[in-house]
Amino acid sequence: MTVKISGVLKDGTGKPVQNCTIQLKAKRN
Repeated sequence: MTVKISGVLKDGTGKPVQNCTIQLKAKRN
């Protein structure tokens, strides 16, 4: 199961990072 989240993310310095896509892989127990 792969969940893609698109939006405005903030990096470690707190600045908004645009055009970022995070893929989260969830494992079902």
